[in-house]
Order: sequence, then structure tokens, then C-alpha cells
Amino acid sequence: MKTAKNGEIVEGSKKALISAIRNGADIKIGWGSKGKNHIIEHLATPIWLAILDENEVLAHLSPQVLSNVDWEHLEANYEKKEMIRWEWRVVITSKGSFDAIWYDRKYDTLIKRIPQQHAMTWFIKSIATSANKNLYQ
Repeated sequence: MKTAKNGEIVEGSKKALISAIRNGADIKIGWGSKGKNHIIEHLATPIWLAILDENEVLAHLSPQVLSNVDWEHLEANYEKKEMIRWEWRVVITSKGSFDAIWYDRKYDTLIKRIPQQHAMTWFIKSIATSANKNLYQ
């Protein structure tokens, strides 16, 4: 399923995504952004998925240690040592919402929160099953 930045579905359907999740399919989520000088694309496998009221999907990504990006040479590094103790945590919804935080593990504090909207692609690796029922029944 692909959504526009505002969450509007431009390809596929939420019904198919929800069915795939209920059937145990592997899911990956892709998104990106284009700035004045650079473009970045991300692809992640969620560590946790939830279906909300039969209509929306919520996904948590694995916490990531932050790295510095050297845009001039298109490389990543841990040059900024303080970033090693910082984590990037994200929750995404099928509405296109993307709530990211930077969290300092050493001082147990929130550094910053960056709520965003992104065009997203939800990739489904289908597996053959016979079940397509609510998981709570």
C-alpha cells in the first residue's frame, strides 16, 4: 500500500494491509524526504504492529543509535561521540503520521520530538495461510 503525505491511499488498500498483517505476512515500511540539497530514503521492518478499530495500522520501529551523516561524501559515521548514547525512536501510522523522538539513554531524557507526515509505502511479503480473522477472536 502506498500513501501520499496526507495519508491518502494512492495504491493498494488498508484492507489488504490489515489482512496481510492478520495472516502473518512480513511487513516493511519505506519513506523519504527531499530537502533543498539532499534526498534520503528509508526502509525499515517494524518490531511491533497494531490494527486500530479495523481501520488503521500502527507500527513501532526498533530504536536506533544515531549516526552523523557526511552529506559532502555521502557517508555515515560516529564522529560526534555524544550521539552514540542517543536513540531515534519512531511510531508510524497508515495515515502517514510519523512521530520521531531523539532520546538520551545516559540521562534518561527526551532531546527532541519531531512529528511529521510522510508519503509511505507499506511492503507486504505474503505468506500462504488460510486464516483471515480478527486476532482477538
